[in-house]
Amino acid sequence: MADWKPLPDTLEPDARAVVEQLRRLKDRSGLSLAALAERTLHSKSSWERYLNGKSLPPRQAVEALGRLVGADPARLAAQWELAARAWSRQDSPEAAPARRADPASVTPPGSAQSREPRTDRATRNWIVLAVAMALVVGGVAVALWTTHRTNASADSERSATTGEAGAKPLHVRCFEQSCTGKDPKAQGCGDPWTSALTRIDGVYVELRYSDSCKAAWARISWGGVGDIARVMGAKGATEQDRVHYDTDVYSPMVGADTPSDARACTVLTSGTHGCTKPGGAIRLTPPPEPPVSVSPSSPGG
Repeated sequence: MADWKPLPDTLEPDARAVVEQLRRLKDRSGLSLAALAERTLHSKSSWERYLNGKSLPPRQAVEALGRLVGADPARLAAQWELAARAWSRQDSPEAAPARRADPASVTPPGSAQSREPRTDRATRNWIVLAVAMALVVGGVAVALWTTHRTNASADSERSATTGEAGAKPLHVRCFEQSCTGKDPKAQGCGDPWTSALTRIDGVYVELRYSDSCKAAWARISWGGVGDIARVMGAKGATEQDRVHYDTDVYSPMVGADTPSDARACTVLTSGTHGCTKPGGAIRLTPPPEPPVSVSPSSPGG
């Protein structure tokens, strides 16, 4: 467990909660700040600010750290939404006086002003509420815009230091076309995600993609020995591998500027074959683990 510095007393509870959750995830990962910067698209100095409550961590940073340790993405997203609102409140002190009444302005009971029609009072209350809501929404927008500019500046500085235009993590050993025919794990293509998914005769076929390597590969699961995972790139590049044991396998990579430049296919020992659609921009949920009843020796799962 890291020896963390105390968080600022000015942090609101929801903002404090997301920072403390980030600290727990970072401890669970066992990574240093430098290693965390290499595994994500956020610099070491940015992570230092996020983990010490100095600035609002962007949603992408929270999700990236969550994926490294297998945390629940829906829960992290909900925590971040609450933290963003809390950060806007603590960064907008001018909103607080607007919600407090000035004792000197209270109209004594029985005066002419105290007898104004109920409809006028209701209208005034709605106007005050609308103004307060506008201040809160505006504060959120300013906070997010400031955070985006800060992170963009930090990432640009990191790009200049590494000499790579895309600020790729330092452990990545290939990029785009140089990844073709290579193993994604051996090349350090971390943070992969599923961009297309289908099921062919009971076998799940995924198109996996790495933003850091700009490369794609095919993965099949719930299959049998001899079933083939094949990836097809936009420029005719094709790579494949077959299940040698168990129920799943992934192919070597092909370079792909975007997930839409590739498709994942399978050819089963039964003769059935098929492909996914070209990859999309939405991160899909990977297929579940196969049930115990699925046997590695039963082609097609």
